[in-house]
Amino acid sequence: MNIRQVLSKISQRDGLFVSFYLPIRKGGTRKEFVTTFHSELKNLKHATKNLNHKEEKHLIALLDKIENYLNYVDTHKIKAIVIFAAKGIFEVIKLPVTVQLRSHIDTKPLISPLNTVLDENPPFIVVLIDRTKAKLIEVNITSKEAKSSVLASDVPQRIQAKGADTGRESKILRHIEDHLNRHLQKIVTELNKFEKAYPNNLLVIGAQKELVGKFKRLLPKNLKIKVVGDFGADTDDNESQIMKKSQKIIDSYLEKVAWHEV
Repeated sequence: MNIRQVLSKISQRDGLFVSFYLPIRKGGTRKEFVTTFHSELKNLKHATKNLNHKEEKHLIALLDKIENYLNYVDTHKIKAIVIFAAKGIFEVIKLPVTVQLRSHIDTKPLISPLNTVLDENPPFIVVLIDRTKAKLIEVNITSKEAKSSVLASDVPQRIQAKGADTGRESKILRHIEDHLNRHLQKIVTELNKFEKAYPNNLLVIGAQKELVGKFKRLLPKNLKIKVVGDFGADTDDNESQIMKKSQKIIDSYLEKVAWHEV
């Protein structure tokens, strides 16, 4: 279940909810972090005076659970923690981007700030393609590292027929083209699986110009509209450089969206 699905599920629940957005300051010490959340939790406990006895006990139990978690949480390589706590619910989302410190008690979770973060940092997939192999790199703000998978296909190489047998050479080329289309279609099938899990995702294509065109023509409409850019690349290129180029394309696209240029 992805984060959007989690938010949809908990937003349908009623009951006393604690929503807690906690930024983690770059260069901040563990002591500063502990002091910040202890202070915020103390402020939340003041809200118990507006609750009946049963609700008060329930709220204190939720805050104690949050406090116990934060006392030992690993904050390495993250910039914020978002917690949603209620009866039978304890959802924690670690983010590589910062959020504004806020805490909220209500009968529904406060999900709008997190939805804004997700809108500003949509998941995307980088598709690297050559004639026999493909590499799919999934980038999601809620995952510490990008996930990658490799697809390989048996596509014959271009071999020129001997002599003047142009008919045989034409047959060989059609055979190669058929294998290549099947290879590209296999990649499309994998992308469809990703699109079902992350319907708001974007796509970036890395391949030589000829393959980019062939691949785009095979994409169904639901995937074609997700493509925000492409660049020349091979499947064996340095992944760090690939990610820099891809992120630049994503950032450029999101900036255009913000200015209503797309």
